[in-house]
Formats: sequence, C-alpha cells, structure tokens
Amino acid sequence: MKRLLGLWLLSACAAFAVLTGCAGKQPPTAPEPPPPVRTEIPELPETLPDVLLHVPQRVEQAVPLSDSPLLGLAEQVILHERALERFFAPWDLARTSIPAKEAFWGTAAYGTKQGYAENLQPYPRERWDKTVALQDMAFYPSMALPAIATRNTALRVLPSLRPFFLNPDLPGEGFPFDYFQNSALWLGTPVFISHVSRDRAWVYVETAFTSGWVRQEDVALADEPFRKEYRTRVMAAVREDETPLVGAGKYLGQAHIGAIFPLHSHMGQDLVVRVPLRDADGRARTGLAQLGPQQAAPMPLPLTSRTLAGLADAMAGQLYGWGGLYENRDCSSTLRDLFLPFGVWLPRNSSQQAKQGERQISFEGLNAEQKLSTIRSQGRPFLTLISMPGHIGLYLGTDSRGEPLLLHNIWGVRTVLPDGGTGRAVIGRLAISTLRPGEDRPDVRWDAFLDRIRGVAILGAGVATETPAPAAP
Repeated sequence: MKRLLGLWLLSACAAFAVLTGCAGKQPPTAPEPPPPVRTEIPELPETLPDVLLHVPQRVEQAVPLSDSPLLGLAEQVILHERALERFFAPWDLARTSIPAKEAFWGTAAYGTKQGYAENLQPYPRERWDKTVALQDMAFYPSMALPAIATRNTALRVLPSLRPFFLNPDLPGEGFPFDYFQNSALWLGTPVFISHVSRDRAWVYVETAFTSGWVRQEDVALADEPFRKEYRTRVMAAVREDETPLVGAGKYLGQAHIGAIFPLHSHMGQDLVVRVPLRDADGRARTGLAQLGPQQAAPMPLPLTSRTLAGLADAMAGQLYGWGGLYENRDCSSTLRDLFLPFGVWLPRNSSQQAKQGERQISFEGLNAEQKLSTIRSQGRPFLTLISMPGHIGLYLGTDSRGEPLLLHNIWGVRTVLPDGGTGRAVIGRLAISTLRPGEDRPDVRWDAFLDRIRGVAILGAGVATETPAPAAP
C-alpha cells in the first residue's frame, strides 16, 4: 500500500512540474555573447630620462660648425698613414706579442671573485672550471696564423659567450657590465691567431688595438695572395651603422661606423668595396659590395667640424654597450669609431686614449672653475679629449652660455643615497652634456663630474709638417 502511494505521489509531482515549471530546473539556455570589448593601449606620458641634459642632442644643433680643416692636410696625411699601418699590423707578426700572463689575465683577475651568471645567481663553479680549462693554457701559444674577421663579433676575456657579472646589488655593477666582454670586433678587421681552445671552437686573436677570444667561425685564415689583394692604402670608411653589404644580389654582411674596407672601384657616386668572406675550408676570400655615398666615403674623410658632426650625429642616441656589448659602444669605442674614418687612430680603452695626441694637459691640483677655464682657453673643439678614470669624451666647444659641451657615451652619473651610499642615475646612451650632467638633481653632488676630470689630450700628429725652405746655394 505504501509503495502504491509513493508511485502515485511521484507521478503527480512530475505532472505538476511539467504543467507549472516551478519544480526542478529547466535546461540552461546559452547566454547572449557579450558585446566586443575594445582593447586600447592608453597613451602614457612620455617617460623622462633619469638625467635631463638641457642641451640639444645633435652636434649640428649644439655648437657652430665650419668647413675649415681642423688640421693641416699634411698633418692629416701623416695620421692617416699611421692609422693604416696600425690597422694591418697584426699581419706583420711572425709570432704573438702577447705573453701568457697577459693573454690569461682574466683567469687570475676573476678567479678569486664572486661572480654572477646571467640569472644574477652565483656563477656556477663547474662552469668556471670548464671555461678555464678550455683555454688550454699549458700549450699557449699553439698557433701563428694571419686571419681576418668575417663577421661582427666579440673579443671575450675567456672563451665563453655567457656573461660574468660582479655583485648586481652594487651601483655600476651587474648588467650591462659583463666582465668577460673585452671589445666588439668589426667585420674586416685583420687579426693574428696565436692559440686555439681545447674544444677547437675558439681562437685567441691579437688585433691592432686589443686581444681576446673569438668564435672560430667568425674569422678566416688570410693567406699571402689574399693579404696582398686586401692590404691597400686606398680604403673606404663606413658612414652609417647597420649598413648592409650586398653584392650580386647576395647579402655579405653588415658594417658599422668604424669599419673600413679596401676600395675596389667607383660606380658613379657609389663605391664598390672588397668584403672578406669565409669559404668552406675556413679561408678568406673577397666579395664585392656596392655602397651609396651616404653609406661610405673614400678614406680619410675631410677633417672638419661639420663632417665630424655629421658622423657623430649618425650615431646620435645609440644605447650604451659595455665593451661593445650587443654591437653598441662604450665611451672609448665611440671615439675610436668616430675618428678612424678621418685617418686618426685611437687605442681601445679610455686610459690609453687620454695619452694620445700632440699635447696633454694635466688638471692635477686644479679646482672645478680652473678646469673649466683651462678647457675654454686651451681646448680645441672637436680635437680635445676630456678624460677621467674610466671615462672619456670629445670636447665640442661652448654653447651660447659659454658652457663647455661634451660628446660621450655614458652609462650614468653618480648619486648620493639617503643612507650616504652611492647610486647611479642612468643615461645609458651617446649624449651631449655640459660638464655638470645631472647636477640639477638633489641627489647629485655639485662639481661631482668636474672633480673626477683628470686632464685633456689634444689630437694631432705631433710633428712639424711645414715644408722646409730650400738651402741657400
């Protein structure tokens, strides 16, 4: 009886639910699709740099320019001849001029320091030991071969592409200061191979301006016929960064300001240059690339403030690259690349550049105002290098207020932290500034930049170039 009553109630409930829709759930219906939402990137205010420079960032706008030669023609010819002699000097070596202690200095310098890897964690000891072993130091020097760079590449302190940073928590350390990075090496640079790594992937090379490890596939052996064809006094200088080298419809490489190549011929206003290539056997051969007048010019370029300004402005705003990292430039490589097209040779680092030229003026014992006065009175615009420990730049002259202006690729200026420590306000690019960069900030000490300036070097051949009068009969 209870079972029949339960069945009756269940049937009645089901019927009632169908009739009224109030018992149980109806199947869900698909919701209406929402209207499309427009995703817009909000316009943010332009980000201000950490350091406001308050001067034009183009040389042509910052100071007056002229077409008058900065040096006499005979003096520039002497400098040009010296520059080419230095450029090809590695091919004159019969054996390396780098002693083992100098070649492997990085092992001693960084082996006792706490390094950090690309993840900013302590440098793995296993990686360090392996990299040091790759140098095969006991067998140095193991080779003596002339060669040439067939790609833009990097000279490394140890045979590794991975970085080695010091304490990233300290100002002026960590990225981008990879202490395994020595220098960029431009395509077309003559080198001398003196050693090979244990795994044969790296070679130690000597250039005219520094030395270090490069990947073996980035250089090619230069036999005597190649060197005879390539080594010439008639060269062309690249005037534009990231210039593609194309010949017969084929891409041969990329060149930057500071790279020079043998001039093969003229095609109207265009130049045809020889480009070194690496064949399947690792030997050098040449291809031909055609470059427009904005891309290259016969070397040396006219050494005038207008021409120098044009080349500097072609590099305007380039990001800072410690040791040529990412094919960018630091302070000394900027000056080296800027002056080589004019036939003026500069060493690779700032301390050596500060000793160049026909005259150096020490600022030892001078205060800030005396330094400014000396620069104004004795500095030669576009020929004067202003140096301090670890940094160097080019004096451009004075602006309308009489402030000396400096062209320099700079990472940043020192700041004073609330706890009394030091920090960095990053500029991180090629810039034009006064000699008081960032001193309108409350955390930058007045005269901080000037106090560090140690002197100036005035470029020139340093020899008499006047033709002597004929002797009396």
